[in-house]
Amino acid sequence: MAIEDLDEHEQSERARKWLSQNGGSIVLGIGVGIAGLAGWHYWEQAKRERTQAAQAEYQVLVDAEAKQDAEAIAKSAATLRQDFSATSYGVFAALNQGRDAVRKGDLAAAEEALLWARGVNPDLPALHELVVVRLAQVKLAQGQAQAAIDLLEDDASTGFKGVVSELRGDALVVLGRIDDARLAYDDALSALDPGSPQRNFVEMKRDDLVAAVATAATPAPAAPSAPAAPSAPAEPPAASADAAKANS
Repeated sequence: MAIEDLDEHEQSERARKWLSQNGGSIVLGIGVGIAGLAGWHYWEQAKRERTQAAQAEYQVLVDAEAKQDAEAIAKSAATLRQDFSATSYGVFAALNQGRDAVRKGDLAAAEEALLWARGVNPDLPALHELVVVRLAQVKLAQGQAQAAIDLLEDDASTGFKGVVSELRGDALVVLGRIDDARLAYDDALSALDPGSPQRNFVEMKRDDLVAAVATAATPAPAAPSAPAAPSAPAEPPAASADAAKANS
């Protein structure tokens, strides 16, 4: 029993000595952990409140659009882009601005809004891809077909493959690259859902290209040659001297 008591005593002394040497580090570690946990909760709460504020401001924008209040629309969109640029709602506002500018025929304003949205890089990859597609559409409408293609290739889209392939086909047609355009339309059809109404439009575009190529490859029939002009009637032979005497 004495040996057992001595072992317990030694263990207790060792534990007390270890705590005296490392107790400060333990307390500090616990304090840091608690502070980090509190900071994380604070950050999450702030992020949640910021998202809710952005959502509320976006609803203001939607209501202003429903009322067609141009002044309120501009004010709310500017607030979202300036104060909530790190949220998806700021990108939504820029997309709405781009859409409205296209409807008004102001392609320069649409390009500005979409370029801003592209530079934000929201957390949602699909939202970034949508911005790129809209910007490429604007580029094509501006007559910048190659710029539209370059944009789509630099920001390869996985969520809008059918739309992107169709848009590439449209740009290639403008550039006169008919064979490449037809392949792009084929890619679009393979990506589009069988029940998608967009398939009909893509098929029409592709079939029109096929018909145009076939027409260009068929030689035109030779034009009928013009009939030869009738020759002038021959002059009657001059009367001989003998015949003239006979008639006289």
